[in-house]
Amino acid sequence: MDTSGTTPYRGTMPLYRAVQRALQNDIRNGKYQPGDWLPSESELCRTHQVSVTSARRALLELGRLGLIQRFQGRGSMVTSSEIRTASTMVGIGQELRQRGHQVTAEILSNSTETAGEDVLAHLHLPPSSEARHIRRLYHADGEPTVLLDHWLPLIPGIAYAAFEAGSFYDFLALHDALPSRAHERVFAGSLSEVDADALGAPAGGAALVRVRTSYLADGSPIEYTRHTSFSDRYQMDIDLEMHA
Repeated sequence: MDTSGTTPYRGTMPLYRAVQRALQNDIRNGKYQPGDWLPSESELCRTHQVSVTSARRALLELGRLGLIQRFQGRGSMVTSSEIRTASTMVGIGQELRQRGHQVTAEILSNSTETAGEDVLAHLHLPPSSEARHIRRLYHADGEPTVLLDHWLPLIPGIAYAAFEAGSFYDFLALHDALPSRAHERVFAGSLSEVDADALGAPAGGAALVRVRTSYLADGSPIEYTRHTSFSDRYQMDIDLEMHA
């Protein structure tokens, strides 16, 4: 059965995200080429049985990824089949999949704990505050590749204990807590014994560390995340353009 152009599944995923992924798959598979116009918002509403708000949000997300450009009164045109990685906020799982890897993830721990000074500073929390700490390990093609430590402020209504798998940003979106922007710092480090054991790499080995602080639209921090990877297994590629 041909399911192209329709929402493949919903489950607990936000409706706009399901529409976005369906269109993204159509662009990736060549149904819509650069220069082609996507269906209008009203057509998307009928095809995917969603509201105008969900259809519009899906198109906004595709624009944010650099796949389409929206024109007032005309619609949305495909501009690229490649997701723009520079200055685009995506989760590590999505990033690895975009590189062609088979990705799996496991949760190593998920608990509330007293936040350290670094976490307090990035989440703008008062001294001695608690934060949620979720530790995950991503495997690429069966090999442990990236270790993630998420620290999150305790917000009423967000049941972090319910997070089990999948996209953490989709989980936040379900609770109306999707970040709108983030600041990320990348630097070289070395693997601690604990991190090395999780990654199956030598302690003291060279590590690539990415530290990200994500913010809600009102400017309040919602996430402080540290990505740690053994440098032999994970690299970053950045495309640059010269502007006169």
